[in-house]
Amino acid sequence: MDLIIRDIDAVIGMECRRCDIAVSEGLFSDLSPRGKCMELDGKGLIAVPGFIDTHIHGTGGYGTEDGQASSIIALSRVLAGYGVTSFFPTVYAASPDTMARNIRAIAGAAGSEGGARIAGIHIEGPFISPDAAGAQDRSMCIPFSKDMMLSLIEAGKGLVKAMTCAPEISGIEELAAMASEHGIVLLMGHTKASYDEAERGRRLGIHHAAHLFNAMPAIHQREPGAAGCILFSQDMTAEMIPDGHHVHPAFLRFAVKAMGCGRIAAVSDAIRPAGLEEGKTEANGKAVRMCGGMWVSGDGIIQGSSLTMAKAFRNLIGWGFTVPEAAALTSSTPAAVYGLSDRGRIGNGLKADLVVMDSDLRIRFTIINGGIVCGTAS
Repeated sequence: MDLIIRDIDAVIGMECRRCDIAVSEGLFSDLSPRGKCMELDGKGLIAVPGFIDTHIHGTGGYGTEDGQASSIIALSRVLAGYGVTSFFPTVYAASPDTMARNIRAIAGAAGSEGGARIAGIHIEGPFISPDAAGAQDRSMCIPFSKDMMLSLIEAGKGLVKAMTCAPEISGIEELAAMASEHGIVLLMGHTKASYDEAERGRRLGIHHAAHLFNAMPAIHQREPGAAGCILFSQDMTAEMIPDGHHVHPAFLRFAVKAMGCGRIAAVSDAIRPAGLEEGKTEANGKAVRMCGGMWVSGDGIIQGSSLTMAKAFRNLIGWGFTVPEAAALTSSTPAAVYGLSDRGRIGNGLKADLVVMDSDLRIRFTIINGGIVCGTAS
């Protein structure tokens, strides 16, 4: 059924304007829908493009480590309640067999989501530095292997679109060449790279970065490191986790000021128990507990965030970003980084993916492919 939302404040490009939003056959349209049409009153509501989370391990008790298509399908439904319309289920570094199993499960869920759509698979590791493993299993951070890379790509059935790697690893040239051949965006992350090593990786084609400032050395005036390379380069983009814990809001504002909204993508980096007040307290095979707004293991290492994209959006507004700027960070920029040219914006002919919020920025409903899939406030 087609849809018209009347008199809603919508983000169009980098401005917010009062307008009608028409949806026909799953796409935004500048024409009045024909035939059966649902009409909604948008007065007092705000519409932004659907959130695109390109780095998420799990939420609501479901995780990629479950290795089951049913968990990914359930995760997609949970995420729709938080305004996510497209996502990249993200696989932890593990043994080759376990990683391939988890990737196959995601590929098997594609097309049956029922909520947020799988737009790609993000593989976080295993070709990363064991000295910057963070929540990853240090023993599974291994040198580059062409055979393993091929097995992971094949398991994804064309859905592997992102891989986090450390630019200083041996074999980075071959990894970069393979990624380019298969249309995979490489992210600089979980790295101890010096500025020169990071710059070499950038020249090889690593133009995106995983959770900027996290799992990489701090910037020093005599050694800017990977973070310095990312900030100083004109062709780099980066993820950031706007939970207020992984990165101080002032640093996030600084990064956006330095790089622009078009080069920073907000991600949740959420793990399986995110969004739960109680219940499962395990992620990636480790017992975790909530501490200071983050999930940590018994040794105090941060295992991931409890962030949702709905909360990320509200945080950004609370830290001084405008609604169009927050929409760029959560929607249009991640779409652009991964070449998702059919979504991430409100415009004629694009996928009708939409988050409709009230004046308190609480989600009233989520629209995916022109259909209302969730009406639960978050």
